[in-house]
Amino acid sequence: MESTNRSAGLRRWFTRPRDGDLMPPFYLWLGIALLTLFTMGPFVYLLTSSLSLTRDLLSGHLLPHAPTWLNYRHLLAGTVGSDFFHALRNSFTVSTLTTVLTIVVGTLGGYALARLKFPLRVTLLFIILAMQLLPSISIIVPLYVMMRDGIDFSIPFTGIGWHTPPLLDTNAALIAANLSFSLPYAAWLLSGYLQAVSRELEEAAYIDGCGKLGTMARILVPLAMPGIAATAIFTFLNCWDEFIYANAFTQTVASKTLPIVVREFIGKHSIDWGLMTAGGVVASLPPVLISLVLYRYIVSGLSAGGVKE
Repeated sequence: MESTNRSAGLRRWFTRPRDGDLMPPFYLWLGIALLTLFTMGPFVYLLTSSLSLTRDLLSGHLLPHAPTWLNYRHLLAGTVGSDFFHALRNSFTVSTLTTVLTIVVGTLGGYALARLKFPLRVTLLFIILAMQLLPSISIIVPLYVMMRDGIDFSIPFTGIGWHTPPLLDTNAALIAANLSFSLPYAAWLLSGYLQAVSRELEEAAYIDGCGKLGTMARILVPLAMPGIAATAIFTFLNCWDEFIYANAFTQTVASKTLPIVVREFIGKHSIDWGLMTAGGVVASLPPVLISLVLYRYIVSGLSAGGVKE
């Protein structure tokens, strides 16, 4: 009788929502299990495939019959290894420089949108948001022409300007292209974080003699650091995985990034599945490690946008 009551109580605990819960614990844990399966399943299969021989992969085996590091040895040795490490360096350079420029310019732009009052400020915010809805492929042709002919920087009506050399097949082309979608995202997102910081703290800094840049550096940026860190992490990860622009603007090993090098393991008449899976595992390690190390910044940046008024 006691065991029956215990099982009935346990069944009620699993199937009935408690106070404040949206759903019973059973469905909550079922959802978590399914989410974990669909999230980790592809990565686990990628890892096991990288340890399999080509004949095991072609025969459809999910688990390797004889695990081997042969694919990694082929990937990291010889000409393939040299090209792969060069692409790894290019990806790190492009992603890091894009993130730094995005955060610096995006923070200044976000501050202007959050604190300064000027005509059409709200309209400009909606325009920046609309730019995020624009598919990357829709602007690839004008960007290609700009990279092919060089970018012209000039001040209207002054005759002062500077024209860059052609940027195709350079890291600078990828940085400029990545800024076209990362900078609007950062400015729009950071304006919300900076706007959430208490105005009283900013006014107190003005009374103590700080200017706008000093107040921003000493008050706003430290308080909005969780949001800035989260924005930097997302920017870095998006640039690391970017494929469309890298495929269009790179032609030689001098500027190819990891997604392009991994894709080139697909030949015209065959696919080197071993090299592709091993390259996919190595290429995914830096984003995974960054996400694990900086996980608390991502969570705090998404859950709290600074000090509320």
